[in-house]
Amino acid sequence: MAEKGAHLTGTAFIKPSIFEIIAQESLSSIVEPSFKKFLSFLISFNIERYSHLLRWTDEGYLIFNTILQWYYLNKYSASFSETFYGLKRITVVDSKIKSKLSNKQKHLSLILTVVFPYIKNKLSQLSQRYKLEELDGCAPKSKWKKLYCNCIIKGNAIIFMIYEFMVLYNYIVYISGKSAYTSPLLKLLSITLTYAEPEPIISISDLLRKIRNNSFGLSDGVDIFQRMVTTSFEFGAFFLQFVSWWTQEHYSTNLLSLPIPPPPKIPEIAKQYKGICPICRKALRIHTVLSVSGYAFCYQCILPVIRTDRKCPVTNYPAKEDDLIRLYLG
Repeated sequence: MAEKGAHLTGTAFIKPSIFEIIAQESLSSIVEPSFKKFLSFLISFNIERYSHLLRWTDEGYLIFNTILQWYYLNKYSASFSETFYGLKRITVVDSKIKSKLSNKQKHLSLILTVVFPYIKNKLSQLSQRYKLEELDGCAPKSKWKKLYCNCIIKGNAIIFMIYEFMVLYNYIVYISGKSAYTSPLLKLLSITLTYAEPEPIISISDLLRKIRNNSFGLSDGVDIFQRMVTTSFEFGAFFLQFVSWWTQEHYSTNLLSLPIPPPPKIPEIAKQYKGICPICRKALRIHTVLSVSGYAFCYQCILPVIRTDRKCPVTNYPAKEDDLIRLYLG
């Protein structure tokens, strides 16, 4: 990386490969579900007290991601995933290169890196919710409310299709060498990616020498603490990438070769709800299984409970709407 970063001049720079760009985007996409799983794991230790926090997981990740990305943008001129792959952001205007981002570009980069995915995710969730309500015959009766729901559903599909087409087109022109920009969003800010210069690292011998000479100051301690935190995040990112690769490459071979464990004993409370909904105590209508607990409910019964309580009404396991699996029985 040092040789590549050293060739950055006022008019030329070395472009990262398309594989490095896709790899850093892949890493960026798995940080959010990993954060939410970890948060759900922590809440499960005291679900009665903290279950209400599950409804704010998107906002919790928004805050965490904002702090994380702003630190990396401010210190390395790159997002967390870009820094992990040794990349940084530079300005390209009229074929002229500026190695440092302006404060305005950093703030706009933060918005496009953090806020844009959040809005996109919220719009997708809202569209999916309205789709399910329409399929279940629970669509709003009001003309304007119905028009609003249709606009959200169709608008989300159109926006998603246009954005994905723009990303694909940008990949093609980038590979062909006709564009220096790695994504449509960065192109809006006249920003692209290149290889970062290696960061100077204090060796153990230098650290011990400073301590012996009583020249170890507060700034050195803060710097070491920052490096410990960032290194732990980067090791965590490496672990996530490894788990993702392992799951894709070895899932069908290794896991299926393991002996199948015997089925667990059915709890007595589960036998009470055989063939009936645990909420309304009537025959099941629109069979829906809550994946975190395995219990089946009526869709109309379990949906409002999950939205308000964010947990299984039988086991108290934390749950969300994505954990509902509807069964279409013939």
